[in-house]
Amino acid sequence: MIGGTRVDVLLTGNPNSGSSDQQTTTVLENVAVLATGHKLERNSAGEPEDSAVITLLVSPDDAQKLTLASSQGKIQLSLRNPLDTKQQDLGMVGSNALYRGGVPVPVRPTTNVARPKKNTTVIPAAPAVYSVEVIKGNKKEETKF
Repeated sequence: MIGGTRVDVLLTGNPNSGSSDQQTTTVLENVAVLATGHKLERNSAGEPEDSAVITLLVSPDDAQKLTLASSQGKIQLSLRNPLDTKQQDLGMVGSNALYRGGVPVPVRPTTNVARPKKNTTVIPAAPAVYSVEVIKGNKKEETKF
């Protein structure tokens, strides 16, 4: 990935500890990628391993979600179409939805709430009238332009 691209952050895990059914959900959407690279780490056997490092631009709130998600399961990034910038309310997908004959997870219906139109009353602009008052002694004159 090249810096400047955008990704969605997906979490796959087991939300119910008693169940073996894995589910995937979108944790963050349309996140900017600042940089990508590699770093050398040692595995549990002490052998060097090359691991990918991806730097994302997130808010402090999203950083907390990302940190929590990393402890709950496996995180993957999905490259986002640069023209697709809208946020979507996606439901979770369970493993039973992947196989033929499986029961798909019901998707939350989207409701379009009609917002009431604001009553806009157009007030006509007052005519531009300038008034000049001239006082000479005890005599007063007003001229309008």
